[in-house]
Amino acid sequence: MTTPTTVNTAGTGISNWWYSQPPITRAYAAAIFIFTFVSKFQPGVLNLLFLNWGLVLKKYQIWRVATCFCFAGKFSFSWLIKIIWLLSYGGNVESQTYRFVPAKYLMLLLFGMATSLLISFIASRFGFSMYFLAEAIIYMLLYTWSREFPDMQVSIYGLFKVLSFYVPFIFIGLDMIIGGGISAESIVGLFVGHLHYFLTVLRPAMGRRDWLIPPSFLVNILAAQGIGRSAVPPPEAGSTAATGGFRAFHGQGRRLAD
Repeated sequence: MTTPTTVNTAGTGISNWWYSQPPITRAYAAAIFIFTFVSKFQPGVLNLLFLNWGLVLKKYQIWRVATCFCFAGKFSFSWLIKIIWLLSYGGNVESQTYRFVPAKYLMLLLFGMATSLLISFIASRFGFSMYFLAEAIIYMLLYTWSREFPDMQVSIYGLFKVLSFYVPFIFIGLDMIIGGGISAESIVGLFVGHLHYFLTVLRPAMGRRDWLIPPSFLVNILAAQGIGRSAVPPPEAGSTAATGGFRAFHGQGRRLAD
């Protein structure tokens, strides 16, 4: 008897596709979509979202340092491409590179956001403003993916193929040709992506310490949400693990003639 095929058993449909995305990337993409959707019908809400260091520091509108990462432009073909990049390249990094340690992926995002904010703050001191930084995070993820999977053949809009190592620079070049310029956010994203790659891959390869190891509490927060495993607590003092393993005899030992 043949079992009837349903949407669930076939694994098709938008819902199945959406929930097949890695959870952290999916949550971030959902946040961008929600803020973009709301701004379409309430354009004035963007005034509450954009990054303005004067309002952050003088009016204590602290939420802006988070909401500026949740808007990637209005609904458009360009917006759709960015979301596809986020889900494809960012999702690939989360599900493969950090498959067993998703907290490292979250650390990547937090590091990217913190560093992008710092760059934005420094730029604002020289009169240059970056109001929304979601594009910086997307380009950072694109750069990270290109370094983690450098030898893949990637089709660029079906026109030609290149090694994935060069994809971020190809996309920036296409933006310059098609859009007439290069956004500062994309350059910031590439810089932050390379800085993270240096600190977590190149520097440890030289025998140096990795400064971006996720803390245990972050690992446990994700584990409580069903994302990854909880951190293993360090062995207590006096335990067999802390004293170098099991030992049957703990005496000092004496010679027979003593």
